[in-house]
Amino acid sequence: MLKLPKVRAVFDRKKKASAIKAGMVEIEIIFNRTQRKTLSSGIELYSNQWEDGLVVRHAESKKLNRKITDLIKNYEGIARSIIQDGKEVTYQTFSSALDRKSGKFGTDFIEFCYYVMERRGLRASTLRAHKHTLETLRESRIIRTFDDLTPENIKRFDFWLRQQDPSREQPTLYNYHKRLRPYVNEAVELGIIEESPYAKFKAERGKNKPKNALNDEELAAVRALELRDEGLSKARDLFVFCCYTGLAYADMDVFDFSKDVVMVHGHYYIDKKRVKTGTKYYTPILPPAMAILERYDYQLPRITQQAYNRLLKCIGSLIRTKKNLSSHIARYTFATTVLLGHEVPIESVSKMMGHTSIQITQVYAKILNSSIEKQAERLANIL
Repeated sequence: MLKLPKVRAVFDRKKKASAIKAGMVEIEIIFNRTQRKTLSSGIELYSNQWEDGLVVRHAESKKLNRKITDLIKNYEGIARSIIQDGKEVTYQTFSSALDRKSGKFGTDFIEFCYYVMERRGLRASTLRAHKHTLETLRESRIIRTFDDLTPENIKRFDFWLRQQDPSREQPTLYNYHKRLRPYVNEAVELGIIEESPYAKFKAERGKNKPKNALNDEELAAVRALELRDEGLSKARDLFVFCCYTGLAYADMDVFDFSKDVVMVHGHYYIDKKRVKTGTKYYTPILPPAMAILERYDYQLPRITQQAYNRLLKCIGSLIRTKKNLSSHIARYTFATTVLLGHEVPIESVSKMMGHTSIQITQVYAKILNSSIEKQAERLANIL
């Protein structure tokens, strides 16, 4: 008589979970003493959130337990269908049946996306953008499996993007969805999911808002703040560092003085590729930025982007500016106030910012009135 395999949920198989580090819940299919298969559930928990095979002490315990039960029933159903065909349920027959149902990827939507992406022949720059979108999706922990592809979760992901970085404007948010949607459509076409969640969610294109860099007075006010709170002080220092180097948050977060800096004619320069685009940038470490590095013994403090932007809002209120301080505003301040405001040629600005073309720099950094006035005065004296 053909037997069903044992299907159960297991937590933290690799024994890495703790009170501060999450472990994965997996579904284990045991065929016999020597053959078993484990599949991701897309659920990550801390060590105190799993007891006796159930999710506990979690805001969504009921929902997650139901998801685990549904996954177990799904895999049991696949096993039954194999038996109904008169075959023994083995690792090979089960894997083949699962491949036919979910297209080789079990329940993992993100791995499915990578598989499709690698076969689309995307240009290098487009490929980087798509990988960035998928890793951002992975970081959100909202959509991991095909079952997670619901209109509600797409909305949650959109909200998470806004919360994670308030400086993201609508066109940027739209691009995340634009890059994700083709993979969702592919899953529909292959019959892995019945309907695209985007059928009930529409991301608006929107328009970029005018960017407001800090002027010299506001930047000086930020630097002059006397802050007793350690978190505020670190956020201010990181912001000032970026205002004088042009680093985006992602580049600042991985900055390593010992690896990323070169000395030329007695001056330090950051010589590296941008995390977001892979484009090389070469920018001097100006004295205010060097002072920050010296303060922290050349190792910048680490802080999550969400916490960083939240603290920057507090700093903005302390200097009484209506401008929304963010990691992106620091980069914009570097381009306009620090560089263009002091008549650095736009070609040099483009190189320091790591832009792929001058056209991007022209859009990114508005030409300051003060610079035009200085040029006009110089021409008046010559002509």
